Amino acid sequence: MARTSRAERNRRRESALTLVSEGTGFSDVVTAQMAQWGCSRSSAQRDCRWAHNQLQLGMDSHDAQHLMVHMATSLQRIALKAEQDKQYGAAVGAQKMLYELLLRRRLDDEAEKAKKPGWGYRRGNTRP
Repeated sequence: MARTSRAERNRRRESALTLVSEGTGFSDVVTAQMAQWGCSRSSAQRDCRWAHNQLQLGMDSHDAQHLMVHMATSLQRIALKAEQDKQYGAAVGAQKMLYELLLRRRLDDEAEKAKKPGWGYRRGNTRP
């Protein structure tokens, strides 16, 4: 038999979802859950992971696009500030993250398509 009822588990998860949606960090949510509900760290982490998954499920394509634009703008700003402060390692890291965020998947897909020969690459008679 479970030590906690299903209703209590649902209340714990809803409180974790509230904290996560307010922007509280993972470890802060875990410690708050432990203090508020008196549960173990692993149970609090499980509730926090559930809350993060619920937020991801509720994100539509418009929210994802808005988040991508915000992240790209932030990374550009970080790269510019790092270059001005002569922190070239941080600037290169920000540029690499921009590449990963915006271009890598598209360029990798195009490279995979270019590797696969199609009908347009065959010349002459294909019989031996």
